[in-house]
Amino acid sequence: MKLVIQSDDYGMTPAVADGIIYGITHGVVRNTGLFSNMPWVEECVEKIKPYLDKIAFGIDLNASTGSSLLGYDKVPNLCHPDGSFLTSKENRAADVEAPDHDHVDHNQIYAEFDAQIQKYITLVGKTPDYIHGHAYGTKTTSEVRHELARKYDRPCTEDVAMKLMGQNTPMGWYLMGEGPEGQLKEDPLGFITEDKAGLLKKEYGYIITHCGYADARLFGLSSFNLCRVKDLEACTSDALKQWAVKNDVTFISFNDIDKSILSD
Repeated sequence: MKLVIQSDDYGMTPAVADGIIYGITHGVVRNTGLFSNMPWVEECVEKIKPYLDKIAFGIDLNASTGSSLLGYDKVPNLCHPDGSFLTSKENRAADVEAPDHDHVDHNQIYAEFDAQIQKYITLVGKTPDYIHGHAYGTKTTSEVRHELARKYDRPCTEDVAMKLMGQNTPMGWYLMGEGPEGQLKEDPLGFITEDKAGLLKKEYGYIITHCGYADARLFGLSSFNLCRVKDLEACTSDALKQWAVKNDVTFISFNDIDKSILSD
């Protein structure tokens, strides 16, 4: 079985970036996506450049963490007057009152997401290897991600799981709604090695993690905080590597998959 291990949110903070790099160099992380809107993004891109031949480096299109690249004057539907994005909670509250429970303006989210891709291209020197959506999403954000995936001829990850496995990406170890102490009780290693998603029966498996180290910035930006150190522990563990050998599992990136499988 060929297993895609993806770690989201590269560059959300410098510590998250450092943890993902450790997951690449000492573990089984073969795919990660850039947060191109963060103020320390240049520093984070420079850190990962030596490893780009070992991984698929995508983009995590983001409209709920940090600040908009375009700012309030251009995308007022997405952010506060200071340019900071509406949080996932604020976005969902706005959706309650909106038609079809979707308050997102198509043109504004398209412009913002395209600006994030262009920032990626400027910093990395190529188009992203895949396109992924971060956290908050609606029908409109999904439509725009697909439009941009077609524009740049890149795979869109919300389709990849269905194409590879015929099911959504399993993330069943997360204790949603738990605080930091609760997140430390999560068991991603057991979820994978006990094959609770039944992936060993398939040719391909695809698992999304959120590896990283935790710093003070992270706690101000994301409710997914200490789960990242648990994911990193699992993805760098000898137990996971031994399980892979025993079960003939190869860890791969999106770049290793036959393009005909991922194409529309």
